Amino acid sequence: MPGRDFVEKVKIGLAAASVLAVLVSFVLAVLRKRSEKNAVAREFLQTTALVKVGGWSFNVYQSFIGVLLLLTIASTINYTAYGSNLSVRRYDSYDLLHYYLAPKYFDELGYFRLLPALIIADDEAGRTCTQRTRTYLFQDKDDYRFKSVEHALARNKEIKSHFNPERWTQFVHDVTFIQRKSGNLGCRLWRMMLRDHGFNGTPAWVFMARPIVEHVPVEYMKVATSLDMLLIIAMLAVISWAFGSETALLAWLFITLSYSFRWPIIGWSLLRYDWLAAMVVGLCMIKKEKHMAAGAFFGYATAMRYFPAIWMFGIVAKGGHSIVATLRAKAPMFKEGLWLGIPTTYLKMAMGFFLIVALLIGASIQRDGIEAHKTSFDNIFAHIKPHNLSSRRMGLVIAAAYNGETDQKLITDENKMEVKRIEGKVRFFSIVMMILMGVFMGRKKDWEVVGLGLIPYFWLTTSSYYYYALRVTGVVVHASDLSKPRNIIGLLMLFAMELFSNASEHLNPGNRYFLVSVLCVMLAIYSFTQVAFLGWEWIKERKTIDTAQDTP
Repeated sequence: MPGRDFVEKVKIGLAAASVLAVLVSFVLAVLRKRSEKNAVAREFLQTTALVKVGGWSFNVYQSFIGVLLLLTIASTINYTAYGSNLSVRRYDSYDLLHYYLAPKYFDELGYFRLLPALIIADDEAGRTCTQRTRTYLFQDKDDYRFKSVEHALARNKEIKSHFNPERWTQFVHDVTFIQRKSGNLGCRLWRMMLRDHGFNGTPAWVFMARPIVEHVPVEYMKVATSLDMLLIIAMLAVISWAFGSETALLAWLFITLSYSFRWPIIGWSLLRYDWLAAMVVGLCMIKKEKHMAAGAFFGYATAMRYFPAIWMFGIVAKGGHSIVATLRAKAPMFKEGLWLGIPTTYLKMAMGFFLIVALLIGASIQRDGIEAHKTSFDNIFAHIKPHNLSSRRMGLVIAAAYNGETDQKLITDENKMEVKRIEGKVRFFSIVMMILMGVFMGRKKDWEVVGLGLIPYFWLTTSSYYYYALRVTGVVVHASDLSKPRNIIGLLMLFAMELFSNASEHLNPGNRYFLVSVLCVMLAIYSFTQVAFLGWEWIKERKTIDTAQDTP
């Protein structure tokens, strides 16, 4: 099996090839648009045999799809490191110490007792990794603070009081199996994990994950972690159904190249991409005009991770446009199923969204109580405070605070202070830009404005780089119509980011702060470019409307 260095080098080449593939896709999209009115172009695209294999002949577009499929397969094989071990056998012990154990023992651990419980379990089983394992990240309802390992051990009686003897024995068994028998967690990762900000899944996610972890023994964890792979495959199939095979292949190619999918590898952890699959399927449902189903999928994603609600910004903006148009026309407030001018499709979407959110959150409240939700919110807000930022965090404020460091591996206290200093200004600027963006969205397609929800998300939050797997929503929107300048530029930018991130990781390994900060700068450029295009298109639309009104 090739080494990691070989895999990373190939990934750079594949990322470069993907940029070229996007350019070819753009050329074909322009030709297809012209062929609607040009018989010569239409005949060239539809009847000219570009490739012949045996008795089969393929026209220009079919040949491109074939090449794109081969490129995607090659990238997938490279993503799995040329073997079945990575995808079929391995899992991420670091992540599963959080996302397998936390839902399984949520009654006993809650949000604050996981790390000390791990330390105590490790001590009872005969401490491993004693050298340099001196501190852990203590957490309570107020914040995170570093404490000594002895502090955790001194809590032995308190921590174990939440377990009955059988549950504690099972917990120790599960901990030691993941930690010692999986073969995937060395001492460096164990020490790193004890300084991690820990489990932050929502109570609704715990509600969904608990039946899985309770019925899948730790020895068969790989069965549970394979669910994510099935969800991503299903997501790609739905993209093909709603947007076509070319869009699905470009989304698939992006997934296999994206820095955000480097960890956790798909199939390595438990329900780490369920929210993403739900968001993209929801986007596809909007494209197929199944708005209630779309709202339900986005409701599920929101209950799992909260932030997918930001993707509803575009629909809210379009609803606002409809209200304004109704009031300007002095139309009745109740007319043909409309309330204040809001289209019934949006009301259906809202119904699907709030119904699923209410069901999932209501079920989790019934199971774990309202306090779990309050703690979850407090936990997330503590997690994103500037002094708790890590080098993995992305957001507009990170881009604004970046000073061009090229040899800095990790974020410093000075960087965090700069983020804190400018955070308020950046948030105010972001809200102004969102208002502007909302104005420009009035006449855009529903699925288009929802897919661009990654822009306000980037402006408003600071989240870990792996959540930026959500860029797939942007890939789908842009790839759906590459004849538009906004879409070809947007898709090229998204793939160029992966070319940069893979090259940086290979040529400048370990300099995560540099890599993530430059990615933030690139995302800032991408977001402002998209808003500029939306503004330009809005001006053109207004001129067209004014011209039509002036024409007798």
